[in-house]
Amino acid sequence: MKGVIICVDDELMILQTLGRQLRRNFGKDYNIELANSGAEALSLCAELTAEGLKIPLIISDHHMDEMDGDTLLIELHKLYPKMLKIMLTGQANVDSVANVVNAGALYRYISKPWDKDDLILTVTEALRSFAQEQKLAEQNTLLKEINSKLENSLLLLLATLEATANGILVLDSSGKVVIFNQKFAEIWHLPASTSKDDSQKLVDLILAALIKADAVLFQALLMQENTKQRDLLVLKNGRIIEYDSQPQKLSDKIVGQVLTFRDVTREKQKQASIEYQALHDSLTNLPNRALFDLKLSEAITYAAESSQIMAIMFLDLDRFKEVNDTFGHSVGDLLLQNVSQRLVLCLREVDLIARWGGDEFGIILPEIRSRENVIEIAQRLIQSMEPEFILEGHRLKVTTSIGIALYPQDGLDSSTLLRSADRALYQAKKSGRNNYF
Repeated sequence: MKGVIICVDDELMILQTLGRQLRRNFGKDYNIELANSGAEALSLCAELTAEGLKIPLIISDHHMDEMDGDTLLIELHKLYPKMLKIMLTGQANVDSVANVVNAGALYRYISKPWDKDDLILTVTEALRSFAQEQKLAEQNTLLKEINSKLENSLLLLLATLEATANGILVLDSSGKVVIFNQKFAEIWHLPASTSKDDSQKLVDLILAALIKADAVLFQALLMQENTKQRDLLVLKNGRIIEYDSQPQKLSDKIVGQVLTFRDVTREKQKQASIEYQALHDSLTNLPNRALFDLKLSEAITYAAESSQIMAIMFLDLDRFKEVNDTFGHSVGDLLLQNVSQRLVLCLREVDLIARWGGDEFGIILPEIRSRENVIEIAQRLIQSMEPEFILEGHRLKVTTSIGIALYPQDGLDSSTLLRSADRALYQAKKSGRNNYF
């Protein structure tokens, strides 16, 4: 749809001449409309704009009888501020058009009689200026729409971030903080004054909360923006935080990083408790047979690889059944707990003692120099039982028998060593109890 250029002059011959010159040069792209008075021009503008036509330019004579050019252009400026106005005047000075200039309603004035080339050049510049203004206005409108959509998207993003149960930290490609949600602040116990604008302070607060090894790990993570990772971070106060790092890409280019955090302290504690219970005896809190078997396999492998000697022991309490029968199972359980405590004190940190079942215990002794070392430990274990146990007002005298098996001479695998230790325990009991074999 063509735009419209309106020419206004109360002298018909001048008006027609102006119209012909404009049609010859601009008629291909614009309709040229003529108005013989200011009132007719106002009416024409109203009619054309009602039809949805654009009027980029109006050219008006200065001195007209019914409505002069000043009055017309000032009125048009009020109604159509984006329309450009050119004044044709016989008085070639600025003072003559001061009113319309001061009102901001004049684009340019042309002296009469006008030079045709000057007229065409001025109109061309005016139309180009109008087109540029229109394009800029369209771009501004588009930018406003985009900004509005971005604001709505940001509000939605913020609402989503705050609704999630996880802590979210978003970094840009340079490692600066873009945004974090309230849950992130809660997980890391950040002060209320912490701002995303102070990235280094925020990172320092996190590093200060972590144990040294995990602080180094987290700092390295922040520098590896293209790495997808999931791991655990341990805080100095014992809490455990699970994190997930996801690089963010735009057209295959990494533009940032999103880190998700979750406090898994209770979850890990519960898991650790379940694992502990599965591998420990509930009465004595010693490792159970399952953990003993696992550690025995590891000890044999280590001894084989390092060409070292290791030993295992089977130990049980002599005549324990009589304790249960005489004093009851509650006293028997207390006795097992107290015996366990004494036995543990006789062993080295590298040794492992487990409750094998009933009143029987299994012991793993890695890194043994000779059988004599094992005998020394066996003697300490037997001697630890010499003081009486006072349980629920009862004085109990307890002895123990121990069977010993050494790797590699008594067996090269778990099952062989266990059978050897069991046979040795049988021999210790057969030889009078309170003894080792």
